Amino acid sequence: IFKSLHQVEISHCDAKHIQGLVTSKPTLATMSVRFSATSMKEVLVPEASEFDEWEPEGTALEGTVTAVIPTWQALTTLDLSHNSISKIDESVKLIPKIEFLDLSHNGVLVVDNLQHLYNLVHLDLSYNKLSSLEGIHTKLGNIKTLNLAGNLLESLIGLHKLYSLLNLDLSNNRIEQMEEIRSIGSLPCLEHVTLLNNPVSIIPDYRTKVLAQFGERASEVCLDNTATTEKELDTVEVLKAIQKAKDVKSKLTNPEKKVGEDSRLLAAPCARPSGSPLTAAPTSASLPQPILSNQGILGDE
Repeated sequence: IFKSLHQVEISHCDAKHIQGLVTSKPTLATMSVRFSATSMKEVLVPEASEFDEWEPEGTALEGTVTAVIPTWQALTTLDLSHNSISKIDESVKLIPKIEFLDLSHNGVLVVDNLQHLYNLVHLDLSYNKLSSLEGIHTKLGNIKTLNLAGNLLESLIGLHKLYSLLNLDLSNNRIEQMEEIRSIGSLPCLEHVTLLNNPVSIIPDYRTKVLAQFGERASEVCLDNTATTEKELDTVEVLKAIQKAKDVKSKLTNPEKKVGEDSRLLAAPCARPSGSPLTAAPTSASLPQPILSNQGILGDE
């Protein structure tokens, strides 16, 4: 029907009743399906229910593949927010050119399968049911904007290798410990961080303690949508000096403990001959979101 359709918006329509959309795969660039789906498959590969095994067009076929499915070759923006999606399933293989993906306000439990989206730069997973980010860097290698607000996160382990990240929203989670901020403090490109409405945000001197985790880059970071002030930077320098002094004092007051620990580690792998002296091993000092216009709307049902 629509041979050159570029944008479509569908809302409050059971995905099972959406027909003919796949015929627009060659031209459709922006798609929004909200309040309609229980899975990504229902939208991206409705014909999958007819086959036991399927693979995207253009991939090496292995095993007993019963169907080859064409990809959404022009799709760069996909909004599947406000649905009942609990899993990021393998249907994402069919949207290889996606740059902006909105899965907010669903029930996603785990970040999975996104390693197939090499062009993904903006991901909105806010208001889902994520409780762990471990290994997320293996799924989001080139991400620049990541919205994780409104989840169940207590730890930020997994974010420390998202080296391209510019914008990060962690508001309305369960982050309590300042130590967790160290996971993002070393990210070289991070400019905007939001931590509002976390337990950590109510501790005394919260802003300066967070900014101190970014070291020399503290002046480049905008925390909670508020630019860093000169007064805060002065306080950050004081905090850094205090921490450095504590580290030096710790090394000076515990040299025997350090040597003892290193000696035990050295002796652990094998039995030491009687009478052999102990030698300590050397040690080292320790979200702009895409806005979908209403042009090209198929209409609500």
